[in-house]
Amino acid sequence: MSIEKLEYFYVIAKYNSLSKASQELFVGISSLSSALKSLENELGYELFTRYGKKLMLSEEGKEILPFVKRIIEEARKIHFPLYQRVERPTFKVGVSESVFLFEAGEYPCTNEAYTITYTHAAPLALLNQLKQKEVDLVITNSLVDDPQLERTPLPLIRSKIVLAANSSMIPALSQATPESLAKLPFIVLSDHLGHQQLTQRMTDYFQIAPEYLYCQDSLGIHKWLHLQKGVCVIHAIEKEWLANEWVHFFSLPPALSLEYYLYKNKSNSELFGIEEVEAHVKQLFKEIARKENDCPENVSSYN
Repeated sequence: MSIEKLEYFYVIAKYNSLSKASQELFVGISSLSSALKSLENELGYELFTRYGKKLMLSEEGKEILPFVKRIIEEARKIHFPLYQRVERPTFKVGVSESVFLFEAGEYPCTNEAYTITYTHAAPLALLNQLKQKEVDLVITNSLVDDPQLERTPLPLIRSKIVLAANSSMIPALSQATPESLAKLPFIVLSDHLGHQQLTQRMTDYFQIAPEYLYCQDSLGIHKWLHLQKGVCVIHAIEKEWLANEWVHFFSLPPALSLEYYLYKNKSNSELFGIEEVEAHVKQLFKEIARKENDCPENVSSYN
């Protein structure tokens, strides 16, 4: 078992809550739940008694909690990554944009000497985890100058931003002014802070204050675009899941593009295998950039 699972258990036990543990650890609730179940399977007993969504430590959980706390404290003293396995190291890469997290999953590491996992959190949270050696590499568009961190001189990828709309809106959008664009509702994922920030970046650029329509998931975006309820701002790499004969994409000004850099902790430069992992991540993003440039045909520029 990994020490990371023990840390998850410890923090969940501190709050008796998956949601509060998720906020402290910057880990999704589903990931925490899966890790907890995996740990219970390895141990052979349940660590919590579940009452609906509420959790209470089981007798076995109460018994091992002090020992788990000691293991975590000792691991931190020697700066041993909490997620690491000695027999086959796992390198953790933090990604601040969830779309790249999903893309990275399509290019698994095949090296038999180690594994690579990807985690998602806010940029500053990831960079703080990098300083604490809780992750090994971080990919973000934030520019931070910190003597403890090293940033690649060139971006891994320059992500283009596009506007998705129903094809029936092509004539209006092709000749639109910021004033007319402001009259269009913008569809936004309600539980996706990154998507909200991306949309805000676009509206700030055009200095408009449109109406926002919030939906729960990408299926909602697809449906509302089909019904011509509004338009949606996305990364160009996301065109794939919206591509349809009735969806049209408008390339937005280059100034709205985002550059993503790779950060590492300078003291990790001698960490076994880190150079190979860095090379793998760079190659992965070359593939993602190539994929992004393979645009669907129904793309035009928004002027």
